[in-house]
Amino acid sequence: MEKKIMTFAALVIMVVVLNACPAIGGCDEALVELLPCATFVMGPAEGTPPPACCEGMKHVVGGADTAENRRSLCQCLKDTAVKNEVKIKPENIKHAVDACGVKILVPIDPNIDCSKIPAF
Repeated sequence: MEKKIMTFAALVIMVVVLNACPAIGGCDEALVELLPCATFVMGPAEGTPPPACCEGMKHVVGGADTAENRRSLCQCLKDTAVKNEVKIKPENIKHAVDACGVKILVPIDPNIDCSKIPAF
């Protein structure tokens, strides 16, 4: 169950991650960074996410450095979603991103083609 929550949290915030490569490393580390978002994004996504969720998103976005890294992380998260049959709601992603004040430059769409993420 814990693995599924970590996976879901990361995937619900995937669009944020698409805009960044976490400074701490790869996909597993991004999942850990985004874990505090799980309860918020799995529920009705009302109010504001917990501070640790926003901090995790901001840290992931703050680590952005190359389009190649964003594409790689995007694919990692998508592969994890397929493997664990995780369904995400784009509206919950958008609400979390907006509530945390995180700026993203890619569409909020879990079906995004990771290979086509533009260089910013």
